[in-house]
Amino acid sequence: MTVSFFPYVFDAVANRYVFAGAESETFELSNANASDLLSILGFEDLWSAPPQPIAAFLGRLTAALRNSTGRPSIEIPVTVDQAPGRLTVIDCGRVEGYLNRRLHQLAILVQQSREAGATHVGWG
Repeated sequence: MTVSFFPYVFDAVANRYVFAGAESETFELSNANASDLLSILGFEDLWSAPPQPIAAFLGRLTAALRNSTGRPSIEIPVTVDQAPGRLTVIDCGRVEGYLNRRLHQLAILVQQSREAGATHVGWG
């Protein structure tokens, strides 16, 4: 499963969030990677948080990127759990520095979204 990050505009008249942008302007991560990324950004309530104001979200991204300078995110090795008569489960792991790269890519998308008029960032 994946988690998608979306830029939104808050419509104060209708009191709702409206998706801002094209489908190509989303950012996707696996559930595990999204959980780790959101934790790096300091979010505690990962899955029920409302869309976040874009300036505050960019602030969290900038702080996380500064804190990670010269410190790549850790590698997680591939693991295989298998036994006769059981389902084989493979965790594909993660290469060193993967979350750093994804933080940078998300920061670019959020900055471009803000310049295009987005006011919030949400995920789900």
